[in-house]
Amino acid sequence: MMGKRLYKTETETHTGGGRGGGGGGGYCVPSRTWSKEENEAPRFRLARDQTPNKKITSGIITSMAEKYSSSTLAKFLDGDYWEVKDQIRREISRCELFQSNSYDLTLDQTRDLTAERLHYFLKLPQIRSQLKDQLQVKDGQKGFLTKSLGITELLCSADMATGVKLGVVCGLYGGAVTNLGDLEQKEKWYQPVSDLEFTGMFAMTERGHGSNVRGILTEARYQPSTQEFIIHTPCDDAQKMYIGNAMKGNFAAVFAQLIVNGECQGPHCFIVPIRDQQGTMYPGVTAIDMKHKEGLHGVDNGILIFNKVRIPRENILSKFGTVSENGIYSSPIQSKSRRFNAMLAALTPTRLGLTVQAMAAMKLGLIIAVRYSHSRRQFGPKDQDEVKIIEHQTQYLRLMPHLAAALALTFTTRYAARFMDEALYKGEDLQSNRALQALVAGLKAYSTWENLACLQECRECTGGMGFMMENRIPALKCDSDVFVTFEGDNVVMLQVVVRELLSQYTKQLGNNIVSGLIRTWTSSASDSLRTSFLGFNVDKVGDLSFLLKAVSYRERVLQRSLAARLYNKVEKNKDEFFGAWNSCLHHVTGLALAHIHRVTLEQFALAIQECQVAEDHTLLTKFCLLHGTSLVYQERAWYLEHRYLTPSTSRQIRTQLLELCRSVKDVALKVVSDFNVPDCCIQAPIAGVDNPRAQWAFYSQPYIPSSAHKMASKL
Repeated sequence: MMGKRLYKTETETHTGGGRGGGGGGGYCVPSRTWSKEENEAPRFRLARDQTPNKKITSGIITSMAEKYSSSTLAKFLDGDYWEVKDQIRREISRCELFQSNSYDLTLDQTRDLTAERLHYFLKLPQIRSQLKDQLQVKDGQKGFLTKSLGITELLCSADMATGVKLGVVCGLYGGAVTNLGDLEQKEKWYQPVSDLEFTGMFAMTERGHGSNVRGILTEARYQPSTQEFIIHTPCDDAQKMYIGNAMKGNFAAVFAQLIVNGECQGPHCFIVPIRDQQGTMYPGVTAIDMKHKEGLHGVDNGILIFNKVRIPRENILSKFGTVSENGIYSSPIQSKSRRFNAMLAALTPTRLGLTVQAMAAMKLGLIIAVRYSHSRRQFGPKDQDEVKIIEHQTQYLRLMPHLAAALALTFTTRYAARFMDEALYKGEDLQSNRALQALVAGLKAYSTWENLACLQECRECTGGMGFMMENRIPALKCDSDVFVTFEGDNVVMLQVVVRELLSQYTKQLGNNIVSGLIRTWTSSASDSLRTSFLGFNVDKVGDLSFLLKAVSYRERVLQRSLAARLYNKVEKNKDEFFGAWNSCLHHVTGLALAHIHRVTLEQFALAIQECQVAEDHTLLTKFCLLHGTSLVYQERAWYLEHRYLTPSTSRQIRTQLLELCRSVKDVALKVVSDFNVPDCCIQAPIAGVDNPRAQWAFYSQPYIPSSAHKMASKL
């Protein structure tokens, strides 16, 4: 067994920070500017031989010269920026900081390691270039978001805490500055981040208000005599909570109610100094360390409290509102409600980051579980060798639908990113693109829930080995659990989706509600015809066209029935809207998930059309059929209730699901290999990654036959 790390750290002292605002005593990157010499070498030193060609870890030993799949499928899954991703994979594989699992470190050591990893990552030329591009997305930097999401997924595969902290500093804080500020503010408050001069944090959530941002209580009162805003926490419920990078960051993008001449103009975003580059807290700012969480221990979450902190007038991010020297408020958007929505819409790109973070966890879990399932043997025919556990029907039935969902999310997220890239490149107002906001909200909810379900199956399918921290799955579960409430509670996200769907439905009805209802009845009658035996004769259950029509039908029926319920409650019964909406929330969440299920299946099918390699096309088509079949199978009771399926076709769906899962179980090895995750990121001995500290857990990587493509073509 190899010894634990010994750390070379410096001690930081906080003043004026509540309970000291202590991040645990370990020195962290953001608290001062690094010299050129320090920037050239890692500071998270190991007390052991660091000869470059040796494999250095405190547990995990991996090759410092990783090999990656160069197959056509791997490149297709990586997308447009596969070359950049390969460059970053090589950098991560060469870096000592990413060669070990950190589950047995103290909280302070884990935070230090995360800070070192983030600092190393931000120094990479590919990342430096990307950060500079963030300042000029509208000036020829098309594809910025798509590339950023690919980079984020890679870093989260290496270490989820480092990926999340990158998201806080560059996505949330950086996104607030670049999307809500003017050009001068971007250069002043975000350019230094790309130059590693300081880091930031994002302070929106409060003790009393999480999802309801409009109701936040932190105040920003303008004082004309000094031309300053006074940032104040008036009560306990106004304390900013769960703020990432709170214990080390230098500046915060703080959302507060702007009050000018006694009138509240609604939430606006302000840049508030938290601590200087030596780590000393500024007067009036208190930072309280929230310490231990379920996961993401490398992220220093804290509470921020402001006691009449004064900031210059120029510190209000001014894209949607500003205050003149003599205290006159002005905004390009007069309506407070529309202005608020515009601010939140500008932050939509950061929400899409949660989807790729969840995907990173899913893919890692599946790599580990699928490899182990092809290596571990248990039970078998009498007097014969035991079979691989992947041969057991319950094993492949639990894992393969999640692998299909991971592929569907890969292509749907890519579609959403391209959609948003186009809007940003053209300088379009994201507020007016309600459909895009709804898509991102739905993806966030579906992907994070699907991730938790997937990781639980991966954990159970790997037995006791999956319970061991050495094999990565428990940490993945703990680190990604917060995603279902982070950046918006999933149930709230689903309501965002449905409000847009109902808005679209209302537009379809037109001003004349009678004629609109007639059109609705006609559409409903047309849908009902699809439940006849003629409908099943036109499209076989095994056809992708049948599955696409089925998920589309479910969405339409739920949309119509919800609209009718709300109309009866509000228009006929004169119920108050909040009560009417609240009484339909179960229906609302069902419609939202039906919508996102339909979108993922459609985008999966469309992505396959872009695949030019016949073998890859065949393989992906099989997984697309599996994804669609799984979606219909999950809701087969609903389809039976609405007579879209007969008992006979419902049984066909079940048989089809079983057969598709069986047919892809072997080629699944190739798919997870083509996710192209370096061994130093996988780290699990049961997935064939050697670890001298856990030889008892090692299983050799299963062989991937050269005929893997052909396997998928056999049903």
